Amino acid sequence: MNSRAPKRIAYYGGSFDPPHSGHLGVARAAVASGRTDRVLFAPAFVPPHKVNSERASFRDRCNMVKLLIGGEPGFALCDIEGRLKLTPSYTIDVLAAAEHELKQPVQLLIGGDSLRDLHLWHRAEELVRRHEILTYPRRGEMPEAGELDRHWPPELARKLRSGILDGSFFEISSTNVRNSMAKLTGTVHINSGVPESIEEYIRQHNLYRRSQEMENMTEKKKISSAELADFCAACALEKKAENVLKIHVGPASSVADWFVISTANSEPQLRALVSFTERELREKFQLRPLSQTGESVSGWMVLDFGNVIVHFMTPETRDRYNLEGLWGEKPAEEALHKLAGNRA
Repeated sequence: MNSRAPKRIAYYGGSFDPPHSGHLGVARAAVASGRTDRVLFAPAFVPPHKVNSERASFRDRCNMVKLLIGGEPGFALCDIEGRLKLTPSYTIDVLAAAEHELKQPVQLLIGGDSLRDLHLWHRAEELVRRHEILTYPRRGEMPEAGELDRHWPPELARKLRSGILDGSFFEISSTNVRNSMAKLTGTVHINSGVPESIEEYIRQHNLYRRSQEMENMTEKKKISSAELADFCAACALEKKAENVLKIHVGPASSVADWFVISTANSEPQLRALVSFTERELREKFQLRPLSQTGESVSGWMVLDFGNVIVHFMTPETRDRYNLEGLWGEKPAEEALHKLAGNRA
C-alpha cells in the first residue's frame, strides 16, 4: 500500500507572451521552497479574433511554454483555459475545473503585483479560503506592511502572508523580451531572456513583428487617438474591469475623438484602474493626462488625454448616468462638454 501523500500542484497562470527565464526562475524557486512539488504553466486564453500582431496566439504561447520547460522535472503545460474558452476567465472557475480534472486540490502561484490587487479579483475571499496562495516577490510590487490587513479579514491576511516565498528578484519582463525579439536578425542569439529554441520559434513564426514599430512610436512619443483608446481599454481589461466600451465621438464632437468607459466593482478597484492606466501610459508612451477629475468615493473618475477621455465608474454610477445611452447617430454637444468636465 502506497502511503505517500499526493504531490502538491501549483497553478501558475499568466499571459506567457512570451515565456522567459523569469517565469522559469519563479517556478524553480517555488519548488525549491518546499511549498509545492509540481508547477503547471497555464497560458491565459485570448479569443483568436482578439489576437493582434503584437501578441502571440494561445497555440503559439503553449508551444513556447513547452520549449521553456522541456526537460524540467515537475513542470508541465496546462492548456485548460484554451479548452474552457471562458470569456471572461475567472481564476476561481478555472481552478475548480483544474481540480476536477486532477482529482486533487490545487495551489495558486502568483507574483507580488497580483497579491497587491488580489482583493479586487472575482470572488476574492472565496478564492483565498479555498486555495493555498503562494506568492513570489517582485521588486517594488509587494504589498507594504499592513496593506493586506486593510483589505482582508485577519485569518485570510495571515494565510496570505504565510504563503509569501523567499527568493531573488527576476529583473525581466515579457514587454522587454518582445521589444528585443523585434531586433532578431538571421540566426544570431541575442540573449534576450528566452532560450535559443524560443527565439528560433519566434523567428520562424514571425511573432511580435510590430513590437519594433511600437517601440519607435514610444521613442517619438507618437500614438494616434484610436491606438490610445485601444491601449486604455486594454489596461482596463488587464485589471479586471467589466463592460469596457470604446465610443468614437470624433465625427460629432469637438470635445474628443474617443470615450473609453469601464466598470469597477469597488472603490479600491476604481483607484487601482486609474493608477495602473496612468502608469502604463507614462512608462510606455511618456503620456500624462491633461487632467484627472472625480473621486473614488463618488464612483466616477476621469482621465483626460485630450482626444481620448477615459471614464472609470462603479456599476451604480454607470447605470445612473448611462453615458453610452447619450449617443444616437449624433452625440449631443452640450452633454459631451458636460461629461468632459468643461475642459474648455
